[in-house]
Amino acid sequence: MKTTNENIPLSLKVICYAILLGLSLVIVFPFLWLLLSTFKSSYEIISGTNFFPKKWTFDNYVTILTEIPMLSFFKNSVFVSVLATLGGVFASAMSAFVFAKLQFKGRETLFAMVLVVMMIPSVVTMIPLFIIIKTVGLMDSLWALILPSWTGSAFGVFFLRQHMMAVPDALYESAKLEGCSPFRIFISIFLPLVKAALATLVVLNFIAHWNDLISPLIYLNSPEKMTITVGISYFRGQYVTNYPVVLAGIFLSLIPTASVFLFAQKYLTKGMLISGLK
Repeated sequence: MKTTNENIPLSLKVICYAILLGLSLVIVFPFLWLLLSTFKSSYEIISGTNFFPKKWTFDNYVTILTEIPMLSFFKNSVFVSVLATLGGVFASAMSAFVFAKLQFKGRETLFAMVLVVMMIPSVVTMIPLFIIIKTVGLMDSLWALILPSWTGSAFGVFFLRQHMMAVPDALYESAKLEGCSPFRIFISIFLPLVKAALATLVVLNFIAHWNDLISPLIYLNSPEKMTITVGISYFRGQYVTNYPVVLAGIFLSLIPTASVFLFAQKYLTKGMLISGLK
């Protein structure tokens, strides 16, 4: 027997809504505090006496936009995050299609090796990757942050393979009988069918590349090539830290990731739901 919304007692509804409201406030509170703190002075933040600013000021935003090349950092982060995400997701999708639908000797063994790679911490490959980047002459270049991602990721291959395996094999075989090449089938048929999973992977990859701090510190030397995560750290001194300016930079850096998440929220929810059902 199905339980409809009308059969739920009013008291239980009130309790559920109160719990959800409380959890929402817990999640929203840090972001609200961050936003309000960007309009405070250093003394107000350090003292911690007021939740709302006594005197609203925009000097923190003026400082972060004038004292460091914030717009240049922002542009570098967008360039790196967009290209690294698109290339990485496309490479993962192609590999997932190969493992899901193409038949060849050793396929299961190779896929098992991909699953093993998921268990290897990224710090293990940090030194070998640094040697490769230095050998090919990509040090102090934004491409050092982009090109390694174009090989795809083990998680991306595994995630998309699960969705592509749900597509009937008869669809692939019928397209093959019509004379379509595997690459054409991949582009025209499989990518549109797994767009929800692709959107999920795009959001996760974009946020990861945008928030990356270690790679720019390792591969970049020129200040004008730094990303926004490194730029914000410029206001952290050895003895004194300008906390309102740092918080203003953090708030500005959250805008692109929040925008991408809100834009792809429908596909993200659908992709996670389908993954849960699988």
